[in-house]
Amino acid sequence: MSRRKTSRAALRLLVYLFLTTVAIITLVPLVYAFFASFKPSAEILTSGSQLFPTTWTLDNYVRAWEKGGFSQYLLNSVVVAAGVVGIDIFASSMLGYLLARRAVPFHRTIFAVMSFTLFVGVGTATLYPRLEIAQILGVDNLLGVILVELSGIGIIHVFLIRAFCESLPIELEEAGRLDGLGLFGVYSRLALPLMRPILATTGVLAFQEAWNNFQIPYVFTISDQELRTLVVGVFALRSTSEGTQAYDLMLAGAMLIVVPIVILFFVFQRFFIQGMTEGSVKG
Repeated sequence: MSRRKTSRAALRLLVYLFLTTVAIITLVPLVYAFFASFKPSAEILTSGSQLFPTTWTLDNYVRAWEKGGFSQYLLNSVVVAAGVVGIDIFASSMLGYLLARRAVPFHRTIFAVMSFTLFVGVGTATLYPRLEIAQILGVDNLLGVILVELSGIGIIHVFLIRAFCESLPIELEEAGRLDGLGLFGVYSRLALPLMRPILATTGVLAFQEAWNNFQIPYVFTISDQELRTLVVGVFALRSTSEGTQAYDLMLAGAMLIVVPIVILFFVFQRFFIQGMTEGSVKG
């Protein structure tokens, strides 16, 4: 074996060791929380370092569902996530396509302003004014949560879709125009079906962001517990009769939050990877 091949093999081994270490560090807390969610509270407090439960129980999930009012919180989270994903896919795909084809006036200015907003990151600083505006407009509810979350995640999705659309063949769209299609017809009937990989990617990202978001739902639902999402509901478990010792309930609630994300990722994994790689080519 030549010296160059030996060096490549050693470098590849180091890369695999590094990636394996990162994967273990990332997965161990999740695996520990999964098994701990099946432990009784006393076992969590006395045998916290033990990975597998000595006594398996589903009581944590039953009590979290009943005490935390998780049936209503789950419905609220589904409403918020579905609203964010649906509006985000429609708005981001349309704006990303228009920017890619330079089909909107002042497209360079719009792109520059969006880039500035993305890197400045004024989300937290503008949260209170946005809450005030929502209260004035009468949408300080789940609709307000959807609209405010959209304003924070849509920009990066527009960038991903814009980069993806720039890699699409322009000849197909020109043929569509010769057949009489207008701008919206070309977008909806020709370009949109070709965007499926990147739309799956942005859809998963939007769902993950909306599902896990804590700050915005927490601020918007302080005065109305019935509007809490799952993440806010898990945090509220701290105020149950067990107080801050309710690790069993919080771990079970956390698993109820994680499971939908994991399922969604595995369902759309193929499109997710394809959209990320193709969308980043010219990003």
